[in-house]
Amino acid sequence: MDIANQKRMAADILKCGKNRVYMDTNRLEDISEAVTRGDIRRLIVSGAIRAKQKKGQSRGRGLFRAAQKKKGRRRGSAHRKGASNARFPKKRRWMERIRPIRAHLAQLRDNGTLDRSVYRVLYRQAKGGMFHNRSHLDTQLRLRGIVKGEVKPTRRAEQRRKRRRDAARSLIKASSLAVVEKKKKGKKAAEKKLEAARPEAEDKAERKEA
Repeated sequence: MDIANQKRMAADILKCGKNRVYMDTNRLEDISEAVTRGDIRRLIVSGAIRAKQKKGQSRGRGLFRAAQKKKGRRRGSAHRKGASNARFPKKRRWMERIRPIRAHLAQLRDNGTLDRSVYRVLYRQAKGGMFHNRSHLDTQLRLRGIVKGEVKPTRRAEQRRKRRRDAARSLIKASSLAVVEKKKKGKKAAEKKLEAARPEAEDKAERKEA
């Protein structure tokens, strides 16, 4: 059964290649009887003829890789090309560091918190690289007494202290901890015995006096 002419017309109507035209094998007789474009359109509407989906390149692997990189993975030496300063230039690193500091200093100057002479000194110090970031600048201003407020440890410093404390506790042997707990329990038991013996001793002393 030759349906090449029908396939050609269907490809033209569907605006795709001949290889993408799908024809239902159960309705080949109806398709072979279709002579005009109107007949082909009716068959397309009924579902006997349709265009297959395009074969494309899957984005699944690429999306997974992008998600992993967003988490910070796949950034080892095998995945890197170029030196660290080529991948993240020194100038860009300096710009991202100094701009928030200068903007904060300008805001404090405009608010009247900083005198112009003090602002100029701090500006020059920031240019020299004295302040690591904006929070470090705020800490220095509080320590110098320029801005009021207590100097609180940062969240990162608190986490660092907690890790050190946990590490120090993990070094203590479990056996030594058990010995300490036994000693504590023994002291408590001895104290309870003394408390229980005190009323009897007092009663004996009162009887002797009587």
